[in-house]
Amino acid sequence: MITKKDLIGNSLIKEIVSIRVDTLWKMLALKKEGLFPKVNEEGATGEFDNKGAIFVPGGLIFEDSDRNPINKKHFKELTSKEFREQIKDSMRYDNATLLYHDGIATGVNLDNGFFAEVSGRILANKQAAMKRNPVLRDEPPVKMSSRDITKSHCPTYIKPPYGSRTKLSTCIAVCLMEPRMYYVQCRTEFGLRGGDEEKEVWDNIRSSRKPIIGKDGTVLAPPYVVVCHTTRYRESIFSGITRILGIGKFGEFATVTLEEATNDLLNEISAEKTEINPNDIFAEYDGIKAVGVLRIYSKTSPGKRLLGATTLLISPKKDLGLDLDKITQEAKARYNIK
Repeated sequence: MITKKDLIGNSLIKEIVSIRVDTLWKMLALKKEGLFPKVNEEGATGEFDNKGAIFVPGGLIFEDSDRNPINKKHFKELTSKEFREQIKDSMRYDNATLLYHDGIATGVNLDNGFFAEVSGRILANKQAAMKRNPVLRDEPPVKMSSRDITKSHCPTYIKPPYGSRTKLSTCIAVCLMEPRMYYVQCRTEFGLRGGDEEKEVWDNIRSSRKPIIGKDGTVLAPPYVVVCHTTRYRESIFSGITRILGIGKFGEFATVTLEEATNDLLNEISAEKTEINPNDIFAEYDGIKAVGVLRIYSKTSPGKRLLGATTLLISPKKDLGLDLDKITQEAKARYNIK
């Protein structure tokens, strides 16, 4: 089973959460003033994450929506510091950020239709291949829609219709989870000819399944799709939620949120837990304690989504190594919080 460290023990998630702690302080101030964004409206963001983001393993992507090749910027030095600076900078742009083992591409516009079609075909082919009954039903197999795929990779509190970022990230995650079938689809879609072309595409897809490692052995980015939403979706959540996709079998995904430490959350974590450990608190303001929460959702089938999840608290220091004092002071100054 995938662990907490597998999901958040990397520089990408650490930088995203760091940015969203800054946002947390802005949201706490807005809540005190009665200006808190509504549950389903965009805008639960701060100075560094106001556009949201999609981070994708670059090996999965071979061209942008205009069929142009991807222009990659090479890292000056493959260290956590350099990587996190590039991640923070990339969140100023719309569209997707592609992460490679030697560089990054920002603001890449991807073809939603391509990934919706390909992911649907992958699942349909896989389902058909697993059928062993020689008797065919009267009705043909139902086509897999991007809506069904997306529903299976979202918490139940995210309701359809789904936005383009939500659908695109989910369909890409299906391609990541089924690399062999994705390769077969790419071979047909791009008309690959000869061993060199096919080997290059195969090697790129293989690379997307490996974590990006810094020169000191630090995990910079996991081999997953990471999505930063700009909507809260639940009353207890302060900033936009972060989804981590492509972590296992179909329907498996995780969310990272910064939310109020309520009794309901305590009960969700453990029936025996009666209070929050002070070391797990990300911020405390106007009588509200905010904590980091990781929820891991189990596999399911297309169009289905179970309500429950494994819920874990995230320690800002122990799990992420964040300097909360520094982030807090800078955020309060930035948003003029007394």
